[in-house]
Amino acid sequence: AIAEMEPRAKYILVQNNDILVQSSTELALLSNDDVAPLKNGVNQMTFLGVLSDEEKTPIFGIDILDKDSDFIPQSTTGSDFTFVNTRTNAPLLPRLDNEMALHMTAYANWQRNSKFCTKCGSPTTLLDAGTARKCINSSCNALSWPRQDPSMIASIVSRCGERILLARSPRHPPKMHTVLAGFVEAGERFEAAVARETWEETGLRIDEGSVSYIGSQPWPFPQSSMIAFTATADDSQPLNIDTNEILSARWFDKSEVLAATQVEGAVMQHDVAKAVLEANPDLPLLVPPKRVIARTLIDNFLGQS
Repeated sequence: AIAEMEPRAKYILVQNNDILVQSSTELALLSNDDVAPLKNGVNQMTFLGVLSDEEKTPIFGIDILDKDSDFIPQSTTGSDFTFVNTRTNAPLLPRLDNEMALHMTAYANWQRNSKFCTKCGSPTTLLDAGTARKCINSSCNALSWPRQDPSMIASIVSRCGERILLARSPRHPPKMHTVLAGFVEAGERFEAAVARETWEETGLRIDEGSVSYIGSQPWPFPQSSMIAFTATADDSQPLNIDTNEILSARWFDKSEVLAATQVEGAVMQHDVAKAVLEANPDLPLLVPPKRVIARTLIDNFLGQS
């Protein structure tokens, strides 16, 4: 049944940490003929699902594993096909394109990093169109599927609702600030993880019972599932920054954050952020782009009266 879908399917391409787009705001969805050269037994194809359009279009992803491949499809429609970094560019895509890009990236990362059985150490083989693995050891035969590591991400807001605590990460461009995040430990409640991570990274005690759920987002870098919350805290508390985790953190008021949200583009990329700051040197900070859960939390803060 899967093979019968291929001729009318659309295909998403990933290579290393990149995804193929046909413009800065549109994911490349290629035809079966377009990707025929990639079906060579080296690259990995994965069934991702079926769209809800009238044609019920099947969607496959292809992870280009051939190290000698420089494949770029030939455009007949003026599209500018190019591979871009998934982490920094997928948020700029429309919601469905973004979700498909992250879906395929999650499968590709899992397939590359789970080639051996976690029970007996034997090699595994892919099955179910690339969505599951089975140990080849006949005395084991263990099945495995992709996993997501739960992570909390939280906006810490002052009790008056007018200020938000934002932090800088070592991997981010200058002036890029975002909300706090961290892995949920084994056996830990999400609400407890919010309190612990906030305390560990900033020395701040959040208000008991103030944690509220906002939303979630897959973040396959490499395999996280971000669960988003907001909480309140007394903003007069002194901060004690864990510089092993973050570079700095401070409270920002709404006017400062609102100015930063007017900036568009892939500002998580160092070159893009540098250009923005050169053009706007008075900007107090940069914030993540729309369609990432950190920005959802920041926009939620701005929307509070």
